[in-house]
Amino acid sequence: MTTSLFGKMPDLTRRSLLAGTAAAGGLALLPAIARAQEAQPRSGGTLRAVIPFNPAALDPLTGRNNPDFNTLLMMFDALIGFDPQTLELQPMLATSWKFTDPTTLVLELRQGVEFHDGTPFNAEAVVFHLKRGMEYDRSNVKSDLAVVKQVEATGPYQVSIALKYPDATLPSVLTDRAGLVVSPASVKAAADGNVDRAPVGTGPFKFVEWQDNTIIKVTKNSNYWGDAPYLDGIDVRIVNEFNTAVRTVTAGESDIVLNMSSQQMAVAKRDPNLVAEATPSMIYYTAFLNYGQGPLADVRVRQAMNWALDRPVLNKVLWGGLGGGHCSMFPSGFWANDPATENFYTKDLDRAKSLLKEAGFANGIQIDTFTWADQAAVQRQEVLSAQLAEAGIRLKVTPAQPAQTMQYFLTEKKGHMLLTPTGGLPDPATAYDRQFSATAYRNAAKTELPGYRELMDEAMSTFDNAKRQQVLYKMQRFVLENALHLPQFSSAGIIVRTPKVHGFNFSLLQRPRFHKVWMEA
Repeated sequence: MTTSLFGKMPDLTRRSLLAGTAAAGGLALLPAIARAQEAQPRSGGTLRAVIPFNPAALDPLTGRNNPDFNTLLMMFDALIGFDPQTLELQPMLATSWKFTDPTTLVLELRQGVEFHDGTPFNAEAVVFHLKRGMEYDRSNVKSDLAVVKQVEATGPYQVSIALKYPDATLPSVLTDRAGLVVSPASVKAAADGNVDRAPVGTGPFKFVEWQDNTIIKVTKNSNYWGDAPYLDGIDVRIVNEFNTAVRTVTAGESDIVLNMSSQQMAVAKRDPNLVAEATPSMIYYTAFLNYGQGPLADVRVRQAMNWALDRPVLNKVLWGGLGGGHCSMFPSGFWANDPATENFYTKDLDRAKSLLKEAGFANGIQIDTFTWADQAAVQRQEVLSAQLAEAGIRLKVTPAQPAQTMQYFLTEKKGHMLLTPTGGLPDPATAYDRQFSATAYRNAAKTELPGYRELMDEAMSTFDNAKRQQVLYKMQRFVLENALHLPQFSSAGIIVRTPKVHGFNFSLLQRPRFHKVWMEA
């Protein structure tokens, strides 16, 4: 089985995003794979990569942030893969999958695969992994697998997953953290089953070491079941300051730097010895809101915040026009994005002030806010604060590292709002579920507004793509009308590299695998 349940992402998505961002910024936006030279791939060498964010964990089940995938997919394969440009589902550790009825998904597994510790990958290992995702007290994928009633090995290389109710998104869920299979032997050998710092998967590279906020090293998996990786290894340096990260490439200290912003791309493009690239992305910038308590429990306050933003300006100032300046969670042209509501909110300060007055805040309001501490995040909150202040909305900001902000806001329930990038999920219903369902880790309120559950259940249980699209259009309107978050702009995946690096593919989800990356001698 090589197609998704819902078909390929229409080409319109990539064409419209490329055209819009290129027109706005005048910068090259072709995927790296399309711009590669005609030189032939060669094996060997250690890639020196730089990322700006220290991972929360290298156990896929306990990590939290999308940038963790910069390293996770080096070491872990998923049960189901996806095409990086179309998001079409593809075989990986599962060679095929099928709903034998609306509540039973059967996976046929690849044979002859070993974990990095030499133990066999089989149905038993998958059952252990999925049950760990459902039951482990530190698991962050419990909500992703909440639909699962029972998982069992129905053959040495066959797993049957019984569901509590129909869920058309489950194959896509298995491309994500829940489907990145960890060696059961490694978990059993670890104290309290904690393998945050000792990842053992089946991926193209094996873990060597991790020094916090300094470096992560991996080496080639010579026993990889798929196409052998070209690289001998990857040294991933962690450099939190974006300009410093780019300077490592300029100085010849690194070969590629990921997750940059438009400012670094503009600077890098002036250097003839560097290649700066931006690719379309499903990542977008928003604010998680705790609408279960405090001032944001009033929908009028949440709506006022949304009416106060000038999103095209945010996109231009903060992202160099490379992203999308609208309030949808998805890029323009994406099949689940309703063009009729993607600009539901436009800047209207009078309306914002009127709503605040109705809510009892005629003299303005203070919103306690967490944000990331890196330079780009601080700049985002400064521009956002300035726009919101025009409507009388003042942000009291606490910056911290990404994992710490999630801990403060989502676990400890401090503050009213968390400014953060999010997204990067292959199925749109999963994107809604991860952010707004009562059981979702990203939903600080841990509540659902009336009408949400009916729409979510319908999105999960509808297998026909045309009908499902209409349900997702309704969900988009519901989220916007109720102002469940504060979307700002959609992003692009930006990298800077030396010309000797070839084959890098960030994907629409900003989740690189590196197994096809190679370097000139």
